[in-house]
Amino acid sequence: MPALHLLATAAVLAVLTVAHFAFWGWILRLPGREDELVRAPTRDGWTLALGRRRPRGAPRLPPVLLVHGIAMNRGAFDFGLERWSLAAHLAAAGFDCFSLDLRGHGDSRRGPPSRWTLDTYLEEDLPAALDAIRERTGSEAVLFVGHSQGALLGMAACALYPSRIRAVAALAPPVHFRLQPTVRALARLRRFGVGRHLRLIARIAAPFAGYWHPRIFELSVSLRNVEPRVYRRMLWNTIEGLPPGVVDQFADWIRADAFRSADRAVDYRALVRGCAQPALFVSAGRDGLAPPAVVEEGFRDWSGPKRLLGCDGYGHTDLLLGRGAPEQVFGAIRDFLLENSGAAPAPPG
Repeated sequence: MPALHLLATAAVLAVLTVAHFAFWGWILRLPGREDELVRAPTRDGWTLALGRRRPRGAPRLPPVLLVHGIAMNRGAFDFGLERWSLAAHLAAAGFDCFSLDLRGHGDSRRGPPSRWTLDTYLEEDLPAALDAIRERTGSEAVLFVGHSQGALLGMAACALYPSRIRAVAALAPPVHFRLQPTVRALARLRRFGVGRHLRLIARIAAPFAGYWHPRIFELSVSLRNVEPRVYRRMLWNTIEGLPPGVVDQFADWIRADAFRSADRAVDYRALVRGCAQPALFVSAGRDGLAPPAVVEEGFRDWSGPKRLLGCDGYGHTDLLLGRGAPEQVFGAIRDFLLENSGAAPAPPG
């Protein structure tokens, strides 16, 4: 009899779980609004996804590559609510925009089983994305826009592929780790493996988000600056699991206050100091993952022409989804990219 009760309880829980995901998926899921989904094969067998937004205004060159942060997908830049889609705002200004899903995220298709790191993103994913964009547009170089981890990848790409990155907009890059004690503590939790299931956890929590917002979540999102309906849809549509190899590499960086390859042979921070491309650094005043002082250190290290934008009252993710982000953040990014691009030549005839 106890076994029957246990089976019945398990069956009820299974039905409730399916009902939860079916109902809230119907309520919260945001359909993609890209003009095209571009596939980018990597040399090691993955197929990445790039959501393309073609220019609505007078076309500009070069095109724009947008790269998301850790535990997110390309929806961070091409959110289903048009007001908060940076890709849509840039397309309206004439840019051909490509929002990348790194391997293991969004619509990227799995390749051979392996443990990957941020070095893999730099060695495999970014070259594949750049090649796919060149194939579609004929442009050898791109304007790079990255958030958090994506900003770090953009900065390193400027050093590794200087001819292919015209300029970089780095939103909240955690270039240093001396000033984030809570992040140090969180890094020690990786051994429990919860990060792999972050997408599932986010979708379970999404319907209740905004009613309960633990203080630890303020590291990433300042709820007072994000509309609850946007926050709930962010959790359902853009959150992904944490790849173990990437988490371990970040843990090494946090422990040693470093920005280096997983084998410690390449010091990306040292390489970045020699970059000459124009750069826009954006910090968020309430950011617990990349506080303004950390972003400012990265800004000072940059050798090329540079600009620093501080956004008071914003959290880490608010730079993309905050109430005033479209006016205060997107506009600054658009203007920076306009300054570092040119009008596309008129088609012949």
